[in-house]
Amino acid sequence: MVYMHVLGTPIIVVGSARLANELLNRRSKNTSDRPSNPVIELSMQGSILQTVYGADIKDETDVRLFVAAEALEAIGQSTPGHFAVEVLPILRYIPSWIPGAGFQKRLAKCKVANDLMKHSLFDEVRQCLDRGELRPSVATELLARMTGEHDDKSSLALEEVDIAKNVCAVAVGGSLDTVYPLVQPYEVQEANPREQTGYTLEAFCLAMALHPDVQRRAQAELDAIVSPGRLPDHSDTDALVYINAVVKEALRWHVVFPVGIPHSTLKDDQVNGYFIPAGTIIIPNVWDILHDPVTYEDPFAFRPERFIKDGKLDPTVQDPTDYMFGFGRRHAHLSSIYCSTMMTSANRICPGRYLAIPSLFINIASLLHVFDFSLPLDDSGQPVSAKYEEGHGLVSAPEGCQCVIKPRSPEAEALVREAYRLATTDDES
Repeated sequence: MVYMHVLGTPIIVVGSARLANELLNRRSKNTSDRPSNPVIELSMQGSILQTVYGADIKDETDVRLFVAAEALEAIGQSTPGHFAVEVLPILRYIPSWIPGAGFQKRLAKCKVANDLMKHSLFDEVRQCLDRGELRPSVATELLARMTGEHDDKSSLALEEVDIAKNVCAVAVGGSLDTVYPLVQPYEVQEANPREQTGYTLEAFCLAMALHPDVQRRAQAELDAIVSPGRLPDHSDTDALVYINAVVKEALRWHVVFPVGIPHSTLKDDQVNGYFIPAGTIIIPNVWDILHDPVTYEDPFAFRPERFIKDGKLDPTVQDPTDYMFGFGRRHAHLSSIYCSTMMTSANRICPGRYLAIPSLFINIASLLHVFDFSLPLDDSGQPVSAKYEEGHGLVSAPEGCQCVIKPRSPEAEALVREAYRLATTDDES
Protein backbone atom coordinates (compact mmCIF):
# COMPACT_ATOMS: atom_id res chain seq x y z
CA MET A 1 0.00 0.00 0.00
CA VAL A 2 1.24 3.45 -0.93
CA TYR A 3 -0.10 6.54 0.83
CA MET A 4 0.42 10.06 -0.47
CA HIS A 5 -0.96 13.60 -0.45
CA VAL A 6 -1.48 15.37 -3.78
CA LEU A 7 -2.36 19.05 -3.32
CA GLY A 8 -3.79 18.21 0.07
CA THR A 9 -5.79 15.23 -1.16
CA PRO A 10 -4.86 11.97 0.60
CA ILE A 11 -4.52 9.04 -1.82
CA ILE A 12 -4.09 5.38 -1.03
CA VAL A 13 -2.82 3.04 -3.73
CA VAL A 14 -3.91 -0.49 -2.86
CA GLY A 15 -1.76 -3.23 -4.37
CA SER A 16 -3.19 -6.42 -2.85
CA ALA A 17 -6.54 -8.22 -2.96
CA ARG A 18 -6.46 -8.78 0.82
CA LEU A 19 -6.11 -5.10 1.56
CA ALA A 20 -8.68 -4.13 -1.08
CA ASN A 21 -11.19 -6.52 0.48
CA GLU A 22 -10.47 -5.19 3.95
CA LEU A 23 -10.88 -1.54 2.96
CA LEU A 24 -13.62 -1.69 0.33
CA ASN A 25 -15.73 -4.66 1.43
CA ARG A 26 -15.42 -5.26 5.16
CA ARG A 27 -15.22 -1.53 5.87
CA SER A 28 -17.56 -0.39 3.10
CA LYS A 29 -19.76 1.42 5.61
CA ASN A 30 -16.88 3.77 6.26
CA THR A 31 -15.25 3.93 2.82
CA SER A 32 -18.21 4.19 0.43
CA ASP A 33 -19.52 7.71 0.98
CA ARG A 34 -20.27 10.51 3.41
CA PRO A 35 -23.62 10.93 5.11
CA SER A 36 -25.63 13.75 3.60
CA ASN A 37 -27.50 16.48 5.45
CA PRO A 38 -30.66 16.98 3.37
CA VAL A 39 -32.06 19.79 5.52
CA ILE A 40 -29.03 22.04 5.10
CA GLU A 41 -28.58 21.01 1.46
CA LEU A 42 -32.15 21.79 0.43
CA SER A 43 -32.24 25.04 2.40
CA MET A 44 -29.08 26.46 0.86
CA GLN A 45 -29.69 25.13 -2.65
CA GLY A 46 -33.23 26.48 -2.67
CA SER A 47 -32.12 29.87 -1.38
CA ILE A 48 -29.47 30.22 -4.08
CA LEU A 49 -31.67 29.09 -6.97
CA GLN A 50 -34.51 31.32 -5.78
CA THR A 51 -32.23 34.35 -5.50
CA VAL A 52 -30.68 33.89 -8.92
CA TYR A 53 -33.59 32.45 -10.92
CA GLY A 54 -36.65 32.91 -8.73
CA ALA A 55 -37.01 29.13 -8.60
CA ASP A 56 -39.42 27.98 -5.89
CA ILE A 57 -37.81 24.73 -4.73
CA LYS A 58 -40.29 22.71 -2.66
CA ASP A 59 -38.43 19.43 -2.18
CA GLU A 60 -35.38 17.43 -3.21
CA THR A 61 -37.12 15.95 -6.27
CA ASP A 62 -37.18 19.29 -8.11
CA VAL A 63 -35.49 18.72 -11.49
CA ARG A 64 -33.71 22.08 -11.23
CA LEU A 65 -31.64 20.73 -8.35
CA PHE A 66 -30.46 17.88 -10.57
CA VAL A 67 -29.60 20.31 -13.37
CA ALA A 68 -27.48 22.40 -11.00
CA ALA A 69 -25.85 19.31 -9.46
CA GLU A 70 -24.84 17.96 -12.87
CA ALA A 71 -23.29 21.29 -13.80
CA LEU A 72 -21.35 21.42 -10.52
CA GLU A 73 -20.05 17.92 -11.14
CA ALA A 74 -18.86 19.13 -14.53
CA ILE A 75 -17.13 22.09 -12.91
CA GLY A 76 -15.40 19.75 -10.46
CA GLN A 77 -14.17 17.52 -13.28
CA SER A 78 -12.69 20.46 -15.17
CA THR A 79 -10.58 21.87 -12.34
CA PRO A 80 -6.76 21.84 -12.68
CA GLY A 81 -5.10 18.44 -12.34
CA HIS A 82 -7.81 16.24 -13.83
CA PHE A 83 -6.43 15.84 -17.34
CA ALA A 84 -3.08 14.76 -18.76
CA VAL A 85 -3.51 17.34 -21.54
CA GLU A 86 -2.68 20.03 -18.97
CA VAL A 87 0.93 18.84 -18.87
CA LEU A 88 1.02 17.40 -22.41
CA PRO A 89 -0.75 20.02 -24.57
CA ILE A 90 -0.06 18.01 -27.73
CA LEU A 91 -2.79 15.56 -26.62
CA ARG A 92 -5.44 18.07 -27.65
CA TYR A 93 -4.71 17.31 -31.31
CA ILE A 94 -5.18 13.53 -31.22
CA PRO A 95 -8.51 11.86 -32.13
CA SER A 96 -10.85 11.03 -29.26
CA TRP A 97 -10.75 7.29 -30.00
CA ILE A 98 -7.01 7.01 -29.33
CA PRO A 99 -6.04 5.75 -25.83
CA GLY A 100 -5.20 8.72 -23.64
CA ALA A 101 -7.72 11.03 -25.32
CA GLY A 102 -10.68 10.11 -23.14
CA PHE A 103 -10.59 13.61 -21.70
CA GLN A 104 -12.23 14.87 -24.90
CA LYS A 105 -15.38 12.87 -24.22
CA ARG A 106 -15.39 13.93 -20.58
CA LEU A 107 -15.03 17.59 -21.52
CA ALA A 108 -17.83 17.25 -24.08
CA LYS A 109 -20.08 15.81 -21.37
CA CYS A 110 -19.10 18.66 -19.03
CA LYS A 111 -20.05 21.20 -21.69
CA VAL A 112 -23.48 19.62 -22.14
CA ALA A 113 -24.13 19.77 -18.38
CA ASN A 114 -22.98 23.39 -18.09
CA ASP A 115 -25.00 24.47 -21.13
CA LEU A 116 -28.12 22.82 -19.73
CA MET A 117 -27.94 24.82 -16.50
CA LYS A 118 -26.93 28.01 -18.29
CA HIS A 119 -29.83 27.94 -20.76
CA SER A 120 -32.71 25.99 -19.18
CA LEU A 121 -32.98 27.89 -15.89
CA PHE A 122 -32.59 31.30 -17.54
CA ASP A 123 -35.03 30.48 -20.35
CA GLU A 124 -37.59 29.49 -17.72
CA VAL A 125 -37.39 33.03 -16.32
CA ARG A 126 -37.83 34.52 -19.81
CA GLN A 127 -40.92 32.40 -20.38
CA CYS A 128 -42.42 33.59 -17.10
CA LEU A 129 -41.84 37.22 -18.10
CA ASP A 130 -43.43 36.59 -21.50
CA ARG A 131 -46.54 35.30 -19.66
CA GLY A 132 -46.57 38.37 -17.44
CA GLU A 133 -45.45 36.46 -14.34
CA LEU A 134 -43.00 38.33 -12.13
CA ARG A 135 -40.48 36.19 -10.22
CA PRO A 136 -38.10 38.55 -8.38
CA SER A 137 -34.57 37.33 -9.01
CA VAL A 138 -31.20 38.28 -10.44
CA ALA A 139 -32.21 36.89 -13.84
CA THR A 140 -35.47 38.86 -13.82
CA GLU A 141 -33.62 42.06 -12.97
CA LEU A 142 -31.09 41.53 -15.75
CA LEU A 143 -33.85 40.91 -18.29
CA ALA A 144 -35.80 43.93 -17.05
CA ARG A 145 -32.77 46.18 -17.49
CA MET A 146 -32.12 44.84 -20.96
CA THR A 147 -35.72 45.15 -22.14
CA GLY A 148 -35.82 48.67 -20.75
CA GLU A 149 -33.17 49.64 -23.29
CA HIS A 150 -35.07 48.10 -26.21
CA ASP A 151 -38.54 48.84 -27.60
CA ASP A 152 -39.04 45.22 -28.56
CA LYS A 153 -38.00 42.17 -26.53
CA SER A 154 -37.16 40.36 -29.75
CA SER A 155 -34.49 42.95 -30.48
CA LEU A 156 -32.38 41.90 -27.52
CA ALA A 157 -28.89 41.19 -28.76
CA LEU A 158 -27.90 37.56 -28.48
CA GLU A 159 -24.62 38.68 -26.96
CA GLU A 160 -26.42 40.55 -24.16
CA VAL A 161 -28.62 37.58 -23.37
CA ASP A 162 -25.63 35.24 -23.38
CA ILE A 163 -23.75 37.51 -20.97
CA ALA A 164 -26.78 37.57 -18.67
CA LYS A 165 -27.00 33.77 -18.78
CA ASN A 166 -23.31 33.50 -17.90
CA VAL A 167 -23.69 35.94 -15.01
CA CYS A 168 -26.48 33.84 -13.50
CA ALA A 169 -24.72 30.52 -14.10
CA VAL A 170 -21.51 31.78 -12.48
CA ALA A 171 -23.48 33.13 -9.51
CA VAL A 172 -25.11 29.74 -8.93
CA GLY A 173 -21.92 27.76 -9.49
CA GLY A 174 -19.87 30.08 -7.30
CA SER A 175 -22.44 30.03 -4.50
CA LEU A 176 -23.28 26.32 -4.45
CA ASP A 177 -19.74 25.09 -4.88
CA THR A 178 -17.90 27.63 -2.79
CA VAL A 179 -20.23 29.41 -0.77
CA TYR A 180 -20.10 29.78 2.50
CA PRO A 181 -18.51 27.20 0.87
CA LEU A 182 -20.57 24.80 2.70
CA VAL A 183 -20.32 21.39 1.20
CA GLN A 184 -22.38 18.21 1.31
CA PRO A 185 -22.59 15.12 -0.87
CA TYR A 186 -25.42 15.12 -3.37
CA GLU A 187 -26.31 11.98 -5.26
CA VAL A 188 -27.56 11.94 -8.83
CA GLN A 189 -27.42 8.97 -11.15
CA GLU A 190 -25.09 6.13 -10.23
CA ALA A 191 -24.75 7.48 -6.66
CA ASN A 192 -21.96 9.89 -7.62
CA PRO A 193 -21.28 12.26 -4.70
CA ARG A 194 -21.96 15.96 -5.27
CA GLU A 195 -20.27 18.50 -3.07
CA GLN A 196 -22.86 20.99 -2.04
CA THR A 197 -23.49 23.60 0.59
CA GLY A 198 -23.33 22.50 4.22
CA TYR A 199 -19.90 22.16 5.83
CA THR A 200 -19.53 25.62 7.32
CA LEU A 201 -22.94 25.35 8.98
CA GLU A 202 -22.04 21.88 10.27
CA ALA A 203 -18.82 23.26 11.76
CA PHE A 204 -20.77 26.17 13.26
CA CYS A 205 -23.27 23.80 14.93
CA LEU A 206 -20.43 21.79 16.44
CA ALA A 207 -18.68 24.98 17.59
CA MET A 208 -21.82 26.11 19.42
CA ALA A 209 -22.15 22.74 21.15
CA LEU A 210 -18.48 22.84 22.17
CA HIS A 211 -18.55 26.49 23.27
CA PRO A 212 -21.77 27.22 25.20
CA ASP A 213 -20.33 30.53 26.41
CA VAL A 214 -20.11 31.79 22.82
CA GLN A 215 -23.62 30.52 22.18
CA ARG A 216 -25.05 32.32 25.21
CA ARG A 217 -23.36 35.61 24.30
CA ALA A 218 -24.64 35.42 20.73
CA GLN A 219 -28.17 34.64 21.88
CA ALA A 220 -28.07 37.49 24.39
CA GLU A 221 -27.26 39.91 21.57
CA LEU A 222 -30.10 38.52 19.47
CA ASP A 223 -32.55 38.75 22.37
CA ALA A 224 -31.61 42.40 22.92
CA ILE A 225 -31.86 43.49 19.29
CA VAL A 226 -34.29 41.18 17.48
CA SER A 227 -37.93 40.97 18.53
CA PRO A 228 -38.81 37.50 19.89
CA GLY A 229 -41.77 37.41 17.52
CA ARG A 230 -39.72 37.43 14.33
CA LEU A 231 -36.59 35.96 12.77
CA PRO A 232 -33.50 38.11 12.13
CA ASP A 233 -33.29 39.76 8.72
CA HIS A 234 -30.65 41.67 6.80
CA SER A 235 -31.73 44.98 8.33
CA ASP A 236 -30.28 43.68 11.62
CA THR A 237 -26.82 43.01 10.16
CA ASP A 238 -25.04 46.15 11.37
CA ALA A 239 -26.51 45.94 14.87
CA LEU A 240 -25.60 42.27 15.39
CA VAL A 241 -21.89 42.83 15.90
CA TYR A 242 -21.20 39.60 17.78
CA ILE A 243 -23.15 37.51 15.25
CA ASN A 244 -20.99 39.01 12.50
CA ALA A 245 -17.93 38.00 14.51
CA VAL A 246 -19.31 34.46 14.89
CA VAL A 247 -19.71 34.24 11.11
CA LYS A 248 -16.13 35.37 10.53
CA GLU A 249 -14.79 32.97 13.14
CA ALA A 250 -16.78 30.05 11.71
CA LEU A 251 -15.24 30.70 8.30
CA ARG A 252 -11.74 31.04 9.79
CA TRP A 253 -11.96 28.16 12.27
CA HIS A 254 -13.04 25.57 9.71
CA VAL A 255 -11.61 26.26 6.26
CA VAL A 256 -13.68 24.34 3.72
CA PHE A 257 -11.20 24.99 0.92
CA PRO A 258 -7.74 24.71 2.57
CA VAL A 259 -5.94 25.32 -0.74
CA GLY A 260 -6.94 28.24 -2.94
CA ILE A 261 -7.38 28.29 -6.70
CA PRO A 262 -3.97 28.01 -8.41
CA HIS A 263 -2.59 31.08 -10.16
CA SER A 264 0.17 31.34 -12.75
CA THR A 265 2.76 34.04 -13.45
CA LEU A 266 2.60 35.68 -16.88
CA LYS A 267 6.22 36.81 -16.88
CA ASP A 268 9.44 36.48 -14.92
CA ASP A 269 9.38 38.05 -11.47
CA GLN A 270 11.42 38.30 -8.30
CA VAL A 271 10.11 38.14 -4.75
CA ASN A 272 12.23 38.48 -1.61
CA GLY A 273 15.34 37.77 -3.62
CA TYR A 274 13.89 34.65 -5.24
CA PHE A 275 13.51 34.43 -9.01
CA ILE A 276 10.02 33.44 -10.15
CA PRO A 277 9.97 32.43 -13.84
CA ALA A 278 6.99 32.99 -16.12
CA GLY A 279 4.45 30.20 -16.00
CA THR A 280 5.05 29.40 -12.34
CA ILE A 281 1.92 28.02 -10.65
CA ILE A 282 1.15 29.72 -7.34
CA ILE A 283 -1.12 27.86 -4.92
CA PRO A 284 -2.38 29.86 -1.91
CA ASN A 285 -2.36 27.91 1.35
CA VAL A 286 -5.55 29.41 2.74
CA TRP A 287 -5.65 27.14 5.79
CA ASP A 288 -2.18 28.22 6.89
CA ILE A 289 -3.03 31.87 6.35
CA LEU A 290 -6.14 31.64 8.53
CA HIS A 291 -4.30 29.76 11.29
CA ASP A 292 -1.26 32.02 11.50
CA PRO A 293 -0.69 32.70 15.24
CA VAL A 294 0.87 36.05 14.38
CA THR A 295 -2.40 37.22 12.83
CA TYR A 296 -4.83 35.23 14.98
CA GLU A 297 -3.78 34.62 18.58
CA ASP A 298 -4.54 31.06 19.70
CA PRO A 299 -5.67 30.19 16.14
CA PHE A 300 -7.18 26.79 16.97
CA ALA A 301 -9.60 28.23 19.53
CA PHE A 302 -13.09 29.35 18.52
CA ARG A 303 -13.05 32.98 19.70
CA PRO A 304 -15.37 35.39 17.84
CA GLU A 305 -14.32 38.23 20.13
CA ARG A 306 -10.97 38.37 18.31
CA PHE A 307 -12.81 40.37 15.63
CA ILE A 308 -14.32 42.90 18.07
CA LYS A 309 -12.86 46.00 19.70
CA ASP A 310 -14.75 48.60 21.74
CA GLY A 311 -18.08 47.03 20.84
CA LYS A 312 -17.49 47.18 17.09
CA LEU A 313 -15.93 44.95 14.46
CA ASP A 314 -12.20 45.62 14.50
CA PRO A 315 -11.03 46.57 10.98
CA THR A 316 -7.41 45.98 11.96
CA VAL A 317 -8.02 42.23 12.31
CA GLN A 318 -7.67 40.43 9.00
CA ASP A 319 -11.07 39.40 7.61
CA PRO A 320 -11.06 35.68 6.66
CA THR A 321 -13.18 36.40 3.60
CA ASP A 322 -10.26 38.35 2.13
CA TYR A 323 -8.56 35.01 1.48
CA MET A 324 -11.40 32.57 1.00
CA PHE A 325 -12.82 33.80 -2.29
CA GLY A 326 -9.76 34.22 -4.47
CA PHE A 327 -6.84 36.56 -5.05
CA GLY A 328 -5.64 39.06 -7.63
CA ARG A 329 -7.29 41.27 -10.20
CA ARG A 330 -8.25 40.95 -13.82
CA HIS A 331 -9.27 43.42 -16.48
CA ALA A 332 -12.91 43.30 -17.48
CA HIS A 333 -15.54 45.44 -19.13
CA LEU A 334 -18.90 45.14 -17.44
CA SER A 335 -21.83 46.49 -19.45
CA SER A 336 -24.04 49.12 -17.86
CA ILE A 337 -27.01 46.78 -18.19
CA TYR A 338 -25.54 44.82 -15.29
CA CYS A 339 -23.85 47.58 -13.32
CA SER A 340 -24.91 51.09 -12.45
CA THR A 341 -21.47 52.36 -13.48
CA MET A 342 -18.87 51.39 -16.02
CA MET A 343 -15.91 49.48 -14.64
CA THR A 344 -12.55 48.76 -16.20
CA SER A 345 -11.39 46.18 -13.72
CA ALA A 346 -12.87 43.80 -11.21
CA ASN A 347 -11.55 41.72 -8.36
CA ARG A 348 -10.70 38.21 -9.46
CA ILE A 349 -12.69 36.71 -6.65
CA CYS A 350 -15.61 34.33 -6.43
CA PRO A 351 -18.77 36.26 -7.42
CA GLY A 352 -20.71 34.02 -5.07
CA ARG A 353 -19.24 35.82 -2.05
CA TYR A 354 -21.87 38.55 -2.28
CA LEU A 355 -24.57 35.93 -1.86
CA ALA A 356 -22.57 33.58 0.35
CA ILE A 357 -21.67 35.88 3.22
CA PRO A 358 -25.10 37.50 3.75
CA SER A 359 -26.78 34.11 3.40
CA LEU A 360 -24.46 32.52 5.94
CA PHE A 361 -25.08 35.43 8.30
CA ILE A 362 -28.86 35.09 8.12
CA ASN A 363 -28.68 31.31 8.60
CA ILE A 364 -26.42 31.54 11.66
CA ALA A 365 -28.41 34.41 13.18
CA SER A 366 -31.72 32.58 12.65
CA LEU A 367 -30.42 29.29 14.05
CA LEU A 368 -29.09 30.95 17.19
CA HIS A 369 -32.28 32.97 17.63
CA VAL A 370 -34.54 29.92 17.91
CA PHE A 371 -32.34 26.93 18.78
CA ASP A 372 -30.01 25.74 21.53
CA PHE A 373 -27.02 23.56 20.64
CA SER A 374 -25.52 20.98 22.97
CA LEU A 375 -23.53 17.76 22.91
CA PRO A 376 -25.45 14.47 22.97
CA LEU A 377 -25.57 12.54 26.25
CA ASP A 378 -24.07 9.13 26.89
CA ASP A 379 -25.81 6.25 28.65
CA SER A 380 -25.01 7.76 32.04
CA GLY A 381 -26.59 11.09 31.12
CA GLN A 382 -23.30 12.94 30.73
CA PRO A 383 -22.29 14.93 27.61
CA VAL A 384 -20.21 12.80 25.28
CA SER A 385 -16.57 13.64 24.86
CA ALA A 386 -16.27 15.45 21.54
CA LYS A 387 -13.66 17.49 19.78
CA TYR A 388 -13.34 19.27 16.48
CA GLU A 389 -11.42 17.43 13.78
CA GLU A 390 -10.87 18.53 10.20
CA GLY A 391 -11.21 16.32 7.18
CA HIS A 392 -8.44 16.18 4.62
CA GLY A 393 -8.52 16.91 0.93
CA LEU A 394 -9.15 19.74 -1.50
CA VAL A 395 -12.52 20.17 0.21
CA SER A 396 -12.46 19.73 3.98
CA ALA A 397 -15.44 18.51 5.98
CA PRO A 398 -15.65 18.70 9.78
CA GLU A 399 -15.33 15.16 11.10
CA GLY A 400 -17.67 13.56 13.60
CA CYS A 401 -20.14 16.45 13.94
CA GLN A 402 -22.55 15.42 16.68
CA CYS A 403 -24.81 17.85 18.46
CA VAL A 404 -28.35 18.10 19.79
CA ILE A 405 -30.47 20.96 18.43
CA LYS A 406 -33.61 21.94 20.35
CA PRO A 407 -35.96 24.95 20.26
CA ARG A 408 -35.05 27.53 22.88
CA SER A 409 -38.67 27.89 24.01
CA PRO A 410 -42.25 27.06 22.96
CA GLU A 411 -42.41 30.54 21.41
CA ALA A 412 -39.26 29.82 19.39
CA GLU A 413 -40.72 26.52 18.21
CA ALA A 414 -43.91 28.29 17.12
CA LEU A 415 -41.82 30.83 15.22
CA VAL A 416 -39.98 28.05 13.40
CA ARG A 417 -43.21 26.27 12.50
CA GLU A 418 -44.77 29.48 11.20
CA ALA A 419 -41.68 30.28 9.12
CA TYR A 420 -41.80 26.78 7.68
CA ARG A 421 -45.50 27.11 6.89
CA LEU A 422 -44.95 30.38 5.05
CA ALA A 423 -41.96 28.99 3.16
CA THR A 424 -43.86 25.94 1.96
CA THR A 425 -47.13 27.64 1.11
CA ASP A 426 -47.79 27.80 -2.62
CA ASP A 427 -47.72 31.28 -4.12
CA GLU A 428 -51.29 30.79 -5.40
CA SER A 429 -52.74 30.11 -1.96
